[in-house]
Amino acid sequence: MCWVENQIGGTMKRYPIIRVLGAVMMLLAGCSGAGGLVGIPFKNGVECLGESAQTVSAPVVYVSAGANTGEPTGTADAPFPTVAQALCNVSPGQTVRIAAGTYRESVVMGLFGGDSPIVIQGVPDAQGNLPVFDGELRRTMGLALVESTNITVENIEFRNYTDEGVYVLTGSDITLRGNRFIENGRASTDPDIDGEGFGVRVEGTQNALIEANEAAANGPAAERVAQGTLGMGIDSYGLKDSTIRGNYTHHNIGGGILVEDSEGVLVEANKIEANQLDAGDYWDGGIWVDGGHSIILKNNIITGNEGPGLQISNEDNQSPYGYVVASNTITGNYFGLYLWNFGTVDLPPENIVRFADNTIENNTRRDFWIVDWECPPSDPCE
Repeated sequence: MCWVENQIGGTMKRYPIIRVLGAVMMLLAGCSGAGGLVGIPFKNGVECLGESAQTVSAPVVYVSAGANTGEPTGTADAPFPTVAQALCNVSPGQTVRIAAGTYRESVVMGLFGGDSPIVIQGVPDAQGNLPVFDGELRRTMGLALVESTNITVENIEFRNYTDEGVYVLTGSDITLRGNRFIENGRASTDPDIDGEGFGVRVEGTQNALIEANEAAANGPAAERVAQGTLGMGIDSYGLKDSTIRGNYTHHNIGGGILVEDSEGVLVEANKIEANQLDAGDYWDGGIWVDGGHSIILKNNIITGNEGPGLQISNEDNQSPYGYVVASNTITGNYFGLYLWNFGTVDLPPENIVRFADNTIENNTRRDFWIVDWECPPSDPCE
């Protein structure tokens, strides 16, 4: 896999080459060391391209774990026994309905979607249990959507994947709604993320909607934490015109929500609670916004996190602007607001960050922690 290294806060971080050069298409073309059809590293999964799909001629395709129907056709009476059989052959306009049960699988989808939506939908059982995609600590991710468009993933639990439950790369019009991401990222094998591990990771995507999901207990194993590595419940990079709304992200080994180098993103009405944010020589944030512009944070509840409730930074000296922070409640964290690298020990001008009607109080160490330069232009983080 192609990657470069950056030195940040004394800790070596690795970023995908798309983060540095913006060359997102090279992943599909393949770069030095990248294998497979779509050019992302993974283990113990099924990989498929939309152009190779064998269309199932029905508006709804059914999956039921371990179904024994002789010749499965994807109908309600003869469902597919595996999600890969359905997802690798789904077409625009179809819904894949996945019955409750456990699916020990990983599916990597490239170049799927079109003008009509594809819906990948879990169907809870009578007790409300969602279908579970289980990585068994040996599969890289539960579902990857690469260069895909107009796809909704809803009501599925992803757990025990080494790197992340769901990975979305350079797509558009992707909705992740009502899912659970539990205990993923313990043993990341992707060299681009330096062992961090996530509940869900969305990169280079336009019109993403990440809504009403739960991300809990995601992040690296203890030995990696001891080396100064943390993960993230909801990790996003390079989003455009997107929304992260109504999620509950808690008890992650690392931050709750990261919005990095993005534009036109609304982060609204999320609950961020009890995340472990201390990496030893740097802090994650309950919500962390870095770089980009036109980011709105409103009506979020950020409480009881072991570190900064809200972190706002200009890590790469990119002159971000147009942040709005309004009507958020930030209480009971180690720190309330941690703001750094804007060249001031006061709040930045309102054209950079505008604060309105926030409750930032009763944080145990301090409510406001503002550092003028952590990585000044003369000695930048990279």
